[in-house]
Amino acid sequence: MHTVTNMRKYFVAIALGALATSSVACSDIVGGYGGSSIEGSYELRTFNGFTLPTMASSTAFEQRDILEETFTIYSDGTYTDDYTLRISSQSGQRTETFRDTGTYQQNNTALVFRDSATGDQFNGSVTGNVLTVTYLGDVYVYQR
Repeated sequence: MHTVTNMRKYFVAIALGALATSSVACSDIVGGYGGSSIEGSYELRTFNGFTLPTMASSTAFEQRDILEETFTIYSDGTYTDDYTLRISSQSGQRTETFRDTGTYQQNNTALVFRDSATGDQFNGSVTGNVLTVTYLGDVYVYQR
C-alpha cells in the first residue's frame, strides 16, 4: 500500500512537471514566445532596403519621403505607428506627422496586424530586437 501511494505521487509529480514544461514552450496568442517580450518601441531603420530619410511614394503631383517612424507594440494586443513625412509638390514642401493604430495577434514570432481605421491587415515578425513588417509589398525593418 505504501509503495502504491509513493508511485502515485511519483506519477503525479512527473505529470505536473511535463505540464509545466509544455506550457513554457508554447506561446499564447498575444504573449511573448520563450520568455522574450515583443512589446516596446521600434524605430524604422530601412524602408525597402533604403535608410531614412527615403522616398515612400511618388506620383506626377507629389513625392512623399519618410523622415522618421516609431512602431510601438503594447502588451494588451494593440499597436501605434507614428511617422513623419515630407511631402513635396509643385506648391512647395511640408512636413506632416501621422498616427495609425490597431490590434495584433501573435503566433510565436509571427504577427498579424489590423489597422483600426482602414481594416487593412498586414504581417510582421520579431527576431531579437528587430521587427520586420510587410505591407502592400513594402518591407519596413525596425529596431528596438
